Amino acid sequence: MPLGLLLLAVACAALAAGCGGSQKDVTTYLNDLFSPPSTAERVVQVESRLADNRREALQKIAKDREARRIESVVKLYCLVARTDADPMVRAAAVRGLADMTGEPVVPALCHVLAADKDAFVRTDAATSLGRHADPPAMEALVDALKGDPNVDVRIAAAESLRAFRDRRAADALAQATEYRDLGVAYNAWLSLRYMTGQNLPREAAPWTDFLASAADPFADYGHAPRLPRGVSQRPRFTSGIGDFFHGLFAKDPLEAELE
Repeated sequence: MPLGLLLLAVACAALAAGCGGSQKDVTTYLNDLFSPPSTAERVVQVESRLADNRREALQKIAKDREARRIESVVKLYCLVARTDADPMVRAAAVRGLADMTGEPVVPALCHVLAADKDAFVRTDAATSLGRHADPPAMEALVDALKGDPNVDVRIAAAESLRAFRDRRAADALAQATEYRDLGVAYNAWLSLRYMTGQNLPREAAPWTDFLASAADPFADYGHAPRLPRGVSQRPRFTSGIGDFFHGLFAKDPLEAELE
């Protein structure tokens, strides 16, 4: 559907859902000049030639719970996420899709994660896919974890995969614990701890053995063990406080200088 027709449909749906504002007459126009636009008016701004206007409109619409449930709004966000020329606008649409449901949402996010040329847009897509527990979302995240050229995207994929109680996701995370990028490996390890409740080393073999032998590796899902505490870096007195002050004032300063 062309963007213009889709915007018209979205605006009509928003008005019908009660997202529009009351009509303004001449006498009240100046008083309402600085009032925030309604959701229906924001939809029209998505077609603006200014990227900042489009981005801000998408951010505002995504905060409207009623608007997020409108099918045409969801389709609009999917279209913008795939096709807008400005990466900041695409990223705003991708983040909005995190809280939207509908048949086209996951395919749109998977497309962005696999094909968008800007790494920060793909990173947002990986984060948003973690909010949608569908098998295609998990498969796209596994592919990104294994093969995306950008480390931030792989970190986001490792974080989002913890949302899936699936052995395939856990197996991919187990292998990622030994990746050369420490940020990816560490977040994969944190996700495994969250998914399984186990406190195993950041190595692939122990996790692979556990996943293969456990009847239900996700029985303790969401109960990650506490992280081990390192050696305290707080300074410590080599002697008691009383001895410290006694030694400090035991000698006359002038006598101490002569020693």
